[in-house]
Amino acid sequence: METLLKDLKYGLRGLLKRKGFALIAVLTLALGIGANTAIFTLVIAVMLKSLPVQKPEELVLFTDVTGEGTSFEDSPRVGKWDRFSFASYEYFRNHNQSFQDLAALRSGTSRLSVRRPDAAAAARAQGQLVTGNYFSVLGVRAARGRVLTNDDDKSGAQPAAVISHRYWEQELNSDASVVGKNFIINGTNFTIVGVTPKEFFGERVRRPPDFWLPLAFQPQVELRDSFLTNDQVYFLMVIGRLKPGTSLEQAQATTNLALRQFLTEQAGSKLTAERQDGIQKTYAKLVEGQGGISGLRRAYSKPLRMLMAIVGMILLIACANVGSLLLSRAASRKAEISLRMALGATRWRIIRQLLTESMLLALIGGVCGVLLAQWAVTVLVGLVASGSPLNTRPDTGVLLFTAGVSIIAGLLFGLVPAIQASRTNLAATMKEKNRLRSGFMRLSPSSLMVVMQVGLSMVLLTGGGLFARSLMKLQDEDLGFDRNNVLLVGIDPRLANYKPTELPALYQQIIERVSTLPQVRNVSVATYAPLSGTRRSSSIKVTGYTPQSGEDLVTQDILTGPKYAETLGIPLLRGREIDQRDTPSARLVAVVNETFANRYFKDQNPIGRTFSFDEDDGQPKWIEIIGVVGDIKGEDAREKPEPTVYRPILQVQDEGAYACTIHIRTLSDPTPLTPQVRQMINQINDKIPVFGITTLNDQLHENLSQERLIAQLVSFFGALALILACIGLYGVMAQGVARRTNEIGIRMALGARGGNIAWMVLRETLYLVLAGLVLGVPAALAGAKLISAQLFGLKPTDPLTLVGAAIVLTVVAMLAGYLPARRASRVNPLSALRYE
Repeated sequence: METLLKDLKYGLRGLLKRKGFALIAVLTLALGIGANTAIFTLVIAVMLKSLPVQKPEELVLFTDVTGEGTSFEDSPRVGKWDRFSFASYEYFRNHNQSFQDLAALRSGTSRLSVRRPDAAAAARAQGQLVTGNYFSVLGVRAARGRVLTNDDDKSGAQPAAVISHRYWEQELNSDASVVGKNFIINGTNFTIVGVTPKEFFGERVRRPPDFWLPLAFQPQVELRDSFLTNDQVYFLMVIGRLKPGTSLEQAQATTNLALRQFLTEQAGSKLTAERQDGIQKTYAKLVEGQGGISGLRRAYSKPLRMLMAIVGMILLIACANVGSLLLSRAASRKAEISLRMALGATRWRIIRQLLTESMLLALIGGVCGVLLAQWAVTVLVGLVASGSPLNTRPDTGVLLFTAGVSIIAGLLFGLVPAIQASRTNLAATMKEKNRLRSGFMRLSPSSLMVVMQVGLSMVLLTGGGLFARSLMKLQDEDLGFDRNNVLLVGIDPRLANYKPTELPALYQQIIERVSTLPQVRNVSVATYAPLSGTRRSSSIKVTGYTPQSGEDLVTQDILTGPKYAETLGIPLLRGREIDQRDTPSARLVAVVNETFANRYFKDQNPIGRTFSFDEDDGQPKWIEIIGVVGDIKGEDAREKPEPTVYRPILQVQDEGAYACTIHIRTLSDPTPLTPQVRQMINQINDKIPVFGITTLNDQLHENLSQERLIAQLVSFFGALALILACIGLYGVMAQGVARRTNEIGIRMALGARGGNIAWMVLRETLYLVLAGLVLGVPAALAGAKLISAQLFGLKPTDPLTLVGAAIVLTVVAMLAGYLPARRASRVNPLSALRYE
């Protein structure tokens, strides 16, 4: 230990004497270690962190499929269940064998209109409907007041609500007297009974809901018929806590047995052989619940693993860079090391001293890397999941990872220079001082490190180029509609107590009023907007079409207002589009897209043909096709168009017509119209909540946020790798010029011109770059194949990207080599001859 302390003190003094060398080495290592620590911290936060509840390892989810919404079915589902009816949840709970208890929650959040006691106007909020035992199953206690209980989740109970700590802080200014106050939520008076702990955000890794409300009040909260008494509404997710000693496999078996028993009892006397066979194929897939339900985990698991590999390459380049610096420094310390060995120091003692100095550099770089990583993680979380409750504070695991990376880095860049430096002796060193040095391209460790850096940089530049070009193709992809100059305004008439029969008049009034605004060309409405992430699919029957065995006749079902296709710029191919004549008193009509027409009618004219929906009770309601419009990509630029039906929203007077987005096409940028549109809707009815105002272009931009982030990160790391590689190349060439100063002086004394000397150095630089490309191009092609599934519109062997990356790398590397070449060309022969 005493010797180690002496080595550390000596190494620290050496670094302080060479501040420039130490600064460059520490900064290089901080970039490499910091990048690894930042991505690893994000991996831990997104993929491995447990829910902040008691004993999260005991929790089990009945599905990990993310998504919002409600599922309606005409008959019990066959196959995998991801959502559950209230009756099935009650059956699981009453016939429970493997769980301490089971809780259920609404699959999606509910929009709330909240009027506080001290506020004149209502405010928007998000609510989560849960069973009364939700908090007890999760093992969560209130920070203030109490949580919901089973007594709150009964018919006739006093309406109670729990608010999130975030809502309490930001919206209620941490009001200490909030418990016991009454809030009017969607017209019902709820008493606030508690506030959740600050770290609790629910079962999903996202921004917590503002309110948790008892499931028994679903009709009052959602202002619609009760789902609790309808066996054909699948709207719940189920979460349970295992009994001690019970495995996930045992719980899986007992749950599926209970599910099949429930379906058998539900069928009763209608249990046919076909129905029995369907029941045996029905199951629920239980998953571990300690990490909760995370859309981030599903969306970013592959990109994060890819980024871990990329930052690993960055660390290798950084280590090679510092290794080159240490080799150069070791060359200048040969006399010192030879003298030490002549005085009795063993080779192992020299290696240990040099490794101690390397580890000291690595540890300082690691500390700086942790600080850099914290800033980087904050930026990354803001880009990936702004508002998400991700816990990115460095814990023991992150710090151990950083320490391990620092130690490995110290060994990687320190071992070769230490061994190289220990292979010298005093006599050889003294002879070398008088020997003419020549030739850059000896196979030295420094040259090999530069070649490796160039090769890895080629891999990362190619990856960045592929993702960037893929993003450009996605942005330029023809979506089937004109996304420019379209304003989208969301409204929810349900929260303003509109009845379904009153909706057509409301929508017609909105269209007429907004159409009078200046710069407005067209106005229409629809149940949801393109690229919004929302969709509704329904099963249909088509007159004259006989489905094949096992074929599902499923179509996207969109309710739209008059001139919807004209407003979005969707081409009308046949017939007419929906207009003002399609009212509740008119015959039922619809417009279909080209994919629908080609699938069900092929070369026949679809105009005048009819179809109906499977969920129609009793006699089917046949809908006549009056027009065909072009296909659009309504969810994702990558997708293939699906069969789609557009029905007149003015003709529908049921629950399906509630969700609505106003589409406004303008002559120029529509953003300035936002206040006028909001004011006009408030004039119609100030109780109608207005939300989600954006443009169609911005919605596309948001839709491509993940692809954009990946392209930016990979390109950034590629540029960082290129800079580090060029720094390493510059260091090797500059050291080579310094070693050959006397040779260059002799050449110039014998008549060599500055241009000849510069080209000699640049030629050696080009050799190193070409050697790196020989290794880097095959590695880049192999890496591109691994990411081919994430690309759009181009192959992993895209020649333009490969050639472009190679040209950029070569040009920048030659610029890095130009500075030493320029210095060599300006050597004074007389000074060079007196160099030593």
